[in-house]
Amino acid sequence: MITRRQVLAATAAVTAIGSGGVLAHLPSPAPGRKLFSAAEVEVVTALAEAFFPAGNPIGVAGGGVDVAGELDRLLVDELDHVVAPVFRHLLRGIEYGSVATHGARFSALEPLAREEVLAEWAEPANVPRRMAYEVLKTCVGWAYFNAPQVRAALGWEAECHAGAA
Repeated sequence: MITRRQVLAATAAVTAIGSGGVLAHLPSPAPGRKLFSAAEVEVVTALAEAFFPAGNPIGVAGGGVDVAGELDRLLVDELDHVVAPVFRHLLRGIEYGSVATHGARFSALEPLAREEVLAEWAEPANVPRRMAYEVLKTCVGWAYFNAPQVRAALGWEAECHAGAA
């Protein structure tokens, strides 16, 4: 069984490899954010657009909701404090790792190229990179499915029906 500690260690390792270790500084939050810098907001938005493109079966594009804002809140308010800096370094890994393979930062790539990068990260042969991909997919998905527009599109009702029987 893979532990949370192993996931965090793999994420840190992938980030160190992907960024050459030169991106250790974590910038201040962007205005209106608790955690993410403006550059990190761009990366999360690009990931949301790639994982949930326009025309997806849910009917709500990832770029049409504030996935970065919700993920920013979740990392600060809901998860252990050790997760946030590791996740931020993981964002750098995917953002700058694509420069070597696709010639541009992940957030600057065209949608098809973003999908190619994510497909490479999802390949099972490279376990640490695959684990990092799963962390990105899970966290971005968590924030996306918390968006009111997505919940409404799915017909989600969060009302308590206690005592209705």
